[in-house]
Amino acid sequence: MRLLLYLCFMLPVSAQLNYERMAARIADSLALEKGERVVLRYDPGYFQEIRGPLKEEIAARGGVVQAELPYLKPPAEGGGRLAEALKAADVYLWMPLRDELYVSAAEQQALAAWLRQGGARREIHFHWSGGSVLADGLPAVHPAGFDGLYQAALDIDYKALSARQDRLIAALRRGVLHITTPEGTNLRLRVGARPMNKQDGDASGDRARRARMKVDREIELPAGVVRVAPEEDTVNGTLAVAEARFGGVVARRIRFHIAEGRVTAVEAAENREAVEAELKSGGAAGYRFRELGIGVNPRLAAPAGSPVLPYYGYGDAVVRLSLGDNEELAGGVRGNWHRWFFFPVSNIDSESGPVVRGGRLAIP
Repeated sequence: MRLLLYLCFMLPVSAQLNYERMAARIADSLALEKGERVVLRYDPGYFQEIRGPLKEEIAARGGVVQAELPYLKPPAEGGGRLAEALKAADVYLWMPLRDELYVSAAEQQALAAWLRQGGARREIHFHWSGGSVLADGLPAVHPAGFDGLYQAALDIDYKALSARQDRLIAALRRGVLHITTPEGTNLRLRVGARPMNKQDGDASGDRARRARMKVDREIELPAGVVRVAPEEDTVNGTLAVAEARFGGVVARRIRFHIAEGRVTAVEAAENREAVEAELKSGGAAGYRFRELGIGVNPRLAAPAGSPVLPYYGYGDAVVRLSLGDNEELAGGVRGNWHRWFFFPVSNIDSESGPVVRGGRLAIP
């Protein structure tokens, strides 16, 4: 069973990570202005080696580490120390954390309210182990070798990445897009003038001031994805998924039939009831198309034979299609629920030619 292969899949342990080099690249992305105040959020038991070098790099660039806050298990009630620290902060930098630790709902609300104040406020984060997923969008066991892969993906030519993303964005705006996959996906949609989220490693205050949507203030490293909420009523066709986990069971050969951005019927060869139950749990948002995402970072490509995808599919030409709330992308669907699906091999055609062909970007 492919979805269970990840339980025994492990890459060789990567070489010693160069935390000083990684810290420098992260600080480069932040492009701190003199006196900018940074809140560091960290997991006391994971990835601690980068904390010291990162503080040094922040100070060397004229920034000030205003607060260092640990993740807690269970998380504290209310916005607590985070909400207080954010009052005088310009940057919230959250470090990699273990899957069993998380930010409480109250803290998430405090962070969202802080970002909504605008200006140079931005947060930068690294899913790291939590970003290792299967094609059904749910977490997998993080292979040790992915640490070295992520380190390499940080150390790229960001100017070249940004230029390639711009060419991709221009191609995506050329009329109706036609998306097909070996699993049976056959969708048509239009991006139109919808704003694009371009994760190109720019975490500067200037970038934050130009933000057009919530996720423009949420910078991810490693970088590489282009994301957009298409014009919802232009989405028509079938979204097909080979297999995916829902409520503790695996559903197979799933087909979501979509008309004008709404799921009108669900088919599955196995466990269709579990699929329907999850969609219903999302309310109206569970039956709405959410997002198109395309990865552009070649250093995040999954090794041959790996069922685990690195860093939420930000690797070259991995396509992400999803259902649910897309407010953070300036879309029109609301509901505080979403579900991603990843397609390492797909075709996307615009009205003027191919954009993705056989899992490879068809643009230079």
